[in-house]
Amino acid sequence: MARAELIENLNKALSFELAGVIQYSQHSYLVTGLEREVYKKFFRDQAEEAQDHAESLGDKLVALGGIPTVEPAMIRQSTDLKEMLKQDLELERDAMAAYMAAWAACDDNDIAQKFWLEERIADEQLHIEELEKLTSERISKVNSEKIILREVS
Repeated sequence: MARAELIENLNKALSFELAGVIQYSQHSYLVTGLEREVYKKFFRDQAEEAQDHAESLGDKLVALGGIPTVEPAMIRQSTDLKEMLKQDLELERDAMAAYMAAWAACDDNDIAQKFWLEERIADEQLHIEELEKLTSERISKVNSEKIILREVS
């Protein structure tokens, strides 16, 4: 039972990674204006990383006796940069939930599988944090006291 649940959750993660390849690529095509110079590369790098994750998930699924899905999760589109970033944040959060569910489905003694998933979870967390910063959902808080910078001599 645990193996079937693990395979199901890994396939959910794979569907989000496949959607990421398409969604990030589409965003790289559609981003315009002054932001294009920076965000075109950002989106393409994210698409490439999603492709790498999809490939490793597909290989892992077969190693576990499963059949990798070919169906991407829902793909969101926009021509507005802020909306694109919000859509990507939602996609990364969905992927994180699938990876966390896969981790929870591992047997307690399947340490290697858990370590492998923890690496993916850490990657997803970094993506979420970066997108939260880009969408201003994560803002540094500083004391209202004056910050004094000193030169080091």
